Amino acid sequence: MSAQSYRPVVPIAPHDAVPQAITALSFDPTSDTLWSGANSGNVTAYYTPQGIRGVSFPVGGGLAANKVIADETQVRAQGVAGEGIGAWSKGGVNRWYYRPSASVTTFSSTLSSSRTVAVSTSTPEIVLLNSITGSVLRQASVPSTIRHLHFTHSYLLSGDSDGYLRCHDHRTGLRREGGAENTVKAHASEIQGLQSSGNHVYTIGWGLRQSRPVPDPLVKIYDLRSMRPLSPLPFPSGPAFINLLPMRSSSLVVTSNQGLVNIVDTSNPTSANEFYQLDTPAFISSAAVSPTGAYMAFGDSDGVIHIMTAANDDMPFNGYEGQPVEWADPPEPLPEIDWTDSTPLNSVGLPHYNTLLLSSWASQLESVKVSTAPMKIPLSVLSTIKTNDGIAYAPLPRELKGRRNMIAVAAPKDQGRFRSGKQSDASRVTDVTIAPDEPPPRYRKVEIEYSRFGVEDFDFAFFNKTEFSGLETHILNSYTNSLLQVLHYCLPIRKVAKSHITTRCPSEHCLLCELGFVSRMLEDAKGTNCQSSNFCKTVGVLAQSVNAIELIDYGVDLAEMNYARMIQMFHRFLLDHLAVEEESYSDNPPLLPPDPSFPQYTATSPPITQLLGMFSRNTSICTYCKVMREKEQVTFVIDLIYSRKGMAGPESDLASILQASVLRKMTHKATCPNCKVVRIFDSSRFVATPDLPPILAVNANVYSDEIFEYWLDTRKQRFLTPFVELYVQAGESEEPSFVTYNLRAMIIQVLNKDRRSHLVAIVKVPEAEHREDLLSPWFVFNDFSVQNISEEEALSFPGKWKVPAILYLERGDCQGQFDYSGLSDTIDPSILSQDTSISVHRDASLIKHEPLGPKELPCHESLVSIDAEFVLMQQEETEYRSDGTKKVLRPARLSLARVSVLRGDGKKIGVPFIDDHIHTSEIIVDYLTEFSGIRYGDLEPHTSPYTLTPLKVVYKKLRLLVDSGCTFIGHGLSKDFRIINIYVPPERVIDTVDLYFLRERQRRLSLRFLSWFVLHENIQTDTHDSIEDARSALMLYTAYEDFEAQGILDEKLDELYREGRKHNWKPPPPLRTESASPPVPPPSQAASQPNALPIMRSSMTPAPFVPSGFQGGAFAGFQQSRSSSRSHWRSG
Repeated sequence: MSAQSYRPVVPIAPHDAVPQAITALSFDPTSDTLWSGANSGNVTAYYTPQGIRGVSFPVGGGLAANKVIADETQVRAQGVAGEGIGAWSKGGVNRWYYRPSASVTTFSSTLSSSRTVAVSTSTPEIVLLNSITGSVLRQASVPSTIRHLHFTHSYLLSGDSDGYLRCHDHRTGLRREGGAENTVKAHASEIQGLQSSGNHVYTIGWGLRQSRPVPDPLVKIYDLRSMRPLSPLPFPSGPAFINLLPMRSSSLVVTSNQGLVNIVDTSNPTSANEFYQLDTPAFISSAAVSPTGAYMAFGDSDGVIHIMTAANDDMPFNGYEGQPVEWADPPEPLPEIDWTDSTPLNSVGLPHYNTLLLSSWASQLESVKVSTAPMKIPLSVLSTIKTNDGIAYAPLPRELKGRRNMIAVAAPKDQGRFRSGKQSDASRVTDVTIAPDEPPPRYRKVEIEYSRFGVEDFDFAFFNKTEFSGLETHILNSYTNSLLQVLHYCLPIRKVAKSHITTRCPSEHCLLCELGFVSRMLEDAKGTNCQSSNFCKTVGVLAQSVNAIELIDYGVDLAEMNYARMIQMFHRFLLDHLAVEEESYSDNPPLLPPDPSFPQYTATSPPITQLLGMFSRNTSICTYCKVMREKEQVTFVIDLIYSRKGMAGPESDLASILQASVLRKMTHKATCPNCKVVRIFDSSRFVATPDLPPILAVNANVYSDEIFEYWLDTRKQRFLTPFVELYVQAGESEEPSFVTYNLRAMIIQVLNKDRRSHLVAIVKVPEAEHREDLLSPWFVFNDFSVQNISEEEALSFPGKWKVPAILYLERGDCQGQFDYSGLSDTIDPSILSQDTSISVHRDASLIKHEPLGPKELPCHESLVSIDAEFVLMQQEETEYRSDGTKKVLRPARLSLARVSVLRGDGKKIGVPFIDDHIHTSEIIVDYLTEFSGIRYGDLEPHTSPYTLTPLKVVYKKLRLLVDSGCTFIGHGLSKDFRIINIYVPPERVIDTVDLYFLRERQRRLSLRFLSWFVLHENIQTDTHDSIEDARSALMLYTAYEDFEAQGILDEKLDELYREGRKHNWKPPPPLRTESASPPVPPPSQAASQPNALPIMRSSMTPAPFVPSGFQGGAFAGFQQSRSSSRSHWRSG
């Protein structure tokens, strides 16, 4: 075409009542159609140069259409405020719509060789989609937000908001850090346009002038092969759009916002250029060139499309007679309805809807009675009724007062409840799944709600009606709860962990010890909720020590948190630590009998390695010189490797994928020791049948939609099966044999409707097998919510809300063959007789305890009195609302700082044998000195003058007392045991807060008030002392038994509550006396109380409750009193 060959034709005027700016234009390559995107978010087709309006459809979001591209079969479009990118047929029917978690910024044209379209999001990342189906092929993160994407013959080009031009290899380069092969700074600010022709790349963008963005007057040119800059093209008016002229491969159409159009030959920029000025007062907002270059279209902000042409009048947009125009289907005429009394209502059509209709709800949905017939007016009202102007009124009878406009409403039963307001007849609501893409209620995230009574008031039993305990969630790193449940219900791991806590483990922070403590707690609780606070705290300490901060959960629940990836990283971290923590012991008994078919290990293999370690021989062969390298290693976690679609690989069933992942045949680059250069190596892993572990731990590695397609259920079969057969080599020269693995448990990530995720364990509980009263042995452990489910539900993956993370499989021929006789199962009781202090400068005068002697070691039904003090590790997180109310988001986190345990019987009754301050390596927020008596420096080894002991050692002492069958006496022990993180059976706890409690009074009394009134002792005057509190609780228990033996308990309790109300439940301040000697009680009073304590009393002090056997504060006769009245306490 010669110069000055383009001429304007009649523009296409807007058809809307309110003109909308044209924000995107695209010529159809196969039909006589021009596609336009408007500021309203609609895409409209204009047929022929005369601008006949045709199909129109919205792209979503209600704001401008950002980009429109038409190809041979469909139209792809994306809106500024839309949820993603979609593809529509030429008739306006949507074919697919991709909705990422972040908003889409732009997309590219189709790569013709592979039918791939690139999409960028604000995350920022690049997503490769299949242009036919819209499915995700690959994802990769990029350094900054991308504004333009463009496919060349070999690369994917991106223009970023920071002015960088990046060249990506869409086949392999996206895996690199930043995902770019080459990078160049093209403009000072955002890139505004991007095109390519041959080996040349053209960009326009924004520059900076006095720190303000201005249009860059240069069109930058780069050599695609090396990203070397070439001579730029000047355009003083400021380029806003660039387009290639198809029939002139080196010509570029540059357009400004003011309507100046310049056609320049980039191969010879000094030649005469073509200049055109569009006749419009509005700004140009879009531009496009037809496939033949015969037409150019420009949209302005007034909604007008300006067309310039160099062709004949009858030439179509695409240059030839292509596909016929697809017109929108005309709406069907409404049917004529002959309406009669018997005409059914379903003859009236329904409008289009995007939510489920009431008729499509699940069949299990219970019918609810929403209304009843109106109540009849009582005769007492009708007899006195009067009418005025058609309105009847009557005085309200006395018997109806207070009942107007009131109806009985049942308490909600599908949410958390509190014990303080629990209904006696509450029951669980039937699970009803309303939408197929939403998780059922049993899988949804459960939250602990906090009343004014604290977390102890929350009704955990509402969520768990089984005998298998759940774990609480209000602690940091509680995302590990699901993995703890899985490890607990793998019986060999449970046995090894429980045995490890009986050893002399030297490590202060040992995950295997904490796993054993959690397993013991879950075993003893039998359905009562537990918490893994010590385990979670150890996870944080060890993760920080090795700088694995990605494993630490800081309590920020964000939508972009990928807990599946997080738990799989922690899974590998945990198993590696468990194996290392047992390597320091020489006594490692074999867990399996000597048999050629069983895994065989060396005599020094730790038990965890015997259970989970897979011994293999890795072989690498250089493809160039054929040099082979071998290396033996132990693997604890198998990462599943999936074949790419369209490539030769294993079959798509679980057994084939797992076998390929075990053998791990792959190709990689490395330096060849023979060639001395980087070569390609073929590597594989040889695993013999005896080397397959009894328990196979597997990471699912499901990180893309393409991989997740393997797991989704189909009409023909399920991907996950109850057992898997692996075919491996039995020996060096033997035929392959198969080993059967049975699925024991798995961890899934549940995606909620708001895209937030959490982890759930689905476990085949060994104790529930062969029970006929259950649906199946499979249970869902959703933190503290536990429910029984069928095997079909456990193994199915019905939707994208259920994402697999971890699998645990047990070898079939090893089940029932384990020998645990070599594992110790009892803690050495001599730990109660040892001095376990680690304090460097302990003050001997502050040692208040006397360890147990060899003949004093606890036995079944031994009595001990206990009290603990705590320090604050994290403040309470509270949300205050506009109406003045507040909600506790996360309670304050306390940590054990001191524990004192006293002898409860024997000759040394009341003498403490444990009085340990607890060493902690965490930062203490508040020592709570007023309530704990702990001061700064008391818990540091180099400054503490007290007996300082590691937390794990103290926990072992308490664990030993629980295992020995001791009965614990104390005040408010439920909260103390909860923070200590130990479970004590309720029948082994005597809590004085419950002994001196009248249910009808609904108030529990403090230890200080009880000691003042019952024992006539003023305690906790300045600070709390755990020995003093434990001794007071012990004396209160003895007094309680005396009252029961004398038959005056009810009388004394009534008197106690009367005095409490009188003094506002606090002991009055003692009155000053002239003499330091205590006053002598009247003779009558002394005669009635032969065992009265000679303690100071005031005129406000009531008649004393004095336990028998206490004389002057001593413990004489205590054992005799306890033995004679124990039967009365048990019956009470």
